[in-house]
Amino acid sequence: MIYMDNAATTKLSAEALEAMLPFLKNSYGNPGAIYDLGLEARRAVAGAREAIARTIGAHPSEIYFTGGGTEADNWAIQSAAGSAMSFAGLHMITTSFEHHAVLNTCRWLEKFGCGVSYVNPDASGYVEAGEIERQIRNDTSLVSVMLVNNELGTVQPVTDVGKAAHDRGIMFHVDAVAAYGHIPIDVNAMNIDMMSVSAHKFGGPKGAGFLYVNEKYKPVPLIHGGAQEQGRRGGTENVAGIAGMAAAALREHRNMDVNLKKRHKLDRYFINRLNEYNLSVTHEGLKPAEGRGWIYLNGMCRKDMPLVTACAEDEERDRLPGIFSLTVSGMNAEELIVRLGMEGICISAGAACASSDTGGSHVLKALGLGDREIGSSVRISMNEDNTEEEIDNFFKALKSLL
Repeated sequence: MIYMDNAATTKLSAEALEAMLPFLKNSYGNPGAIYDLGLEARRAVAGAREAIARTIGAHPSEIYFTGGGTEADNWAIQSAAGSAMSFAGLHMITTSFEHHAVLNTCRWLEKFGCGVSYVNPDASGYVEAGEIERQIRNDTSLVSVMLVNNELGTVQPVTDVGKAAHDRGIMFHVDAVAAYGHIPIDVNAMNIDMMSVSAHKFGGPKGAGFLYVNEKYKPVPLIHGGAQEQGRRGGTENVAGIAGMAAAALREHRNMDVNLKKRHKLDRYFINRLNEYNLSVTHEGLKPAEGRGWIYLNGMCRKDMPLVTACAEDEERDRLPGIFSLTVSGMNAEELIVRLGMEGICISAGAACASSDTGGSHVLKALGLGDREIGSSVRISMNEDNTEEEIDNFFKALKSLL
C-alpha cells in the first residue's frame, strides 16, 4: 500500500503506542483517585501537560486536553464569544478557507446575532495580514486564522495577524492542527492567545488533542461536570490518549529538522516527476489546461505560476512540504481516487471530514476555482516516511488510469 493521505490522519507512532499500552492494560486507574493506581494516571497526565507545553513555549497550566482539534476549535471560539446570552453585538474575523470546525462554529454563532467577517485568500492560497486588519471593528472580539491550510499546505502570516489583533486589544486564535509537530511554533513569539491541536495528525492517537490558552484568559466551560482541566472540561481524562499524544509530540519535535529536510527533498522530486509527466503524456479525448499541462498545482507559491515549477528555496518556508492540491484535467476526482485505491494508492479530494460535501472543496472555491476544476482536483499529502519510489509508482498508476 502507498499511503499519501497523511493530512487526513497519520500512522500511530511506535513511541505513542508504547506510551499508551500501560494505561490500556495494567495502569487503568482514574486520575481523580487518591490511591496509587489513580496517582500513577494523574502523574502521567501532568507529565504529558508539561511535555506538550515545552514544545510551544507555554506554561503547563495553559494546556487544556480535549477530544481533538474540532473540540478545541469550538471551545476557543465559543470562549471568545462568552456566554450564549452575549453573542449578539459581537464581531469575529476569520478566513473563508478555514477548517469546518471553525467555519461551522462561526456560522452557528451568527444565528445568535454574532457578526463574522470571512476574508478570502489570494489565488495562491495566502491571506494577507493587512486584509485581516482592515476588517477589524470596534466590536471585534476574536480573530481566528489557521497556521497551515490542510488542503494546500500554505503557511499563513499568523505572527503579523496576531500583532495586528493585539494592537487593538483583540484575542487571537490559531488552528494549528495541520502544522503542530511539523513546523516550529512559539505561541509567545507568534502572538497566539489560543491554539488548537489534534494528536492524530502527527503520529498520536485519534480522540486526543489540546487547546492552548494564554494564562491571561480563562476559557468558558465547554463541558460541565467535574473538576477536570481546571474545572473547565468535565469528564474523566483519556489517560492513554494523552500519554500517546505527548510521546508523539516529543518524537516529532525531536526529529523536526531532519523530517523537514526529507519532506522538502520529496517535494522537489514530486514536482520534477510532475513536470516530466506533463511533458511526456498525451491522452486522446483529454485536453490539458492552457499553459499548465495535464496536471497543475493549486496554491503553490507566492507568485504567478502558469507552468508547473518548483518553488525557489527561499519560498519553501511559505508552505508545509508534502501537501499538494492537484487538478487533473478532464478527470472526475472521485473516480480517480477510487481507482487508485484499487491499485493500493491512498489519496483524497480534500479534508476527510468534508468527504460527503457534494458542493466540493470550500478551500478551492475560496481560491476562485470553478466547479469543473474542483471536481477534478485531488490532494496528495506525504510525510517523511514516503519515498521517491512511491512517487514513481503513483505517477505510473496515474498514467495507466488516464
